[in-house]
Amino acid sequence: MKEILEKALIKKIERLEAFEDRLSVRFDTISIKVDEDDGWFTVFCEVHSTNGTTIEHTIEIECVLYDQEGLILGKESRAIYPEDFFGFEVIDIPFQEDGIADKVGKIRMYPKK
Repeated sequence: MKEILEKALIKKIERLEAFEDRLSVRFDTISIKVDEDDGWFTVFCEVHSTNGTTIEHTIEIECVLYDQEGLILGKESRAIYPEDFFGFEVIDIPFQEDGIADKVGKIRMYPKK
């Protein structure tokens, strides 16, 4: 059941690739792990520079959850700092609300300054 839910959630991810291009990064190897006991889940993602091995500015990776009607359920973000970045970084974005995995209609991911 867990694997089925993880695959269903992956299909609900919407990337804003124009935002990725603007900030010279790209998301790769996106995956989701669900905690069966309470319905929490975590989004994992590699963030790669498209401009060599560095990024120019601190970048926030935003992950917004929407329900079936398009209403926002929650938002989490992770910062990536230029001084700590070399080529790519793996981030994790947890959503820790009981049963949240079953409520998701769409997951939108994008970078911002």
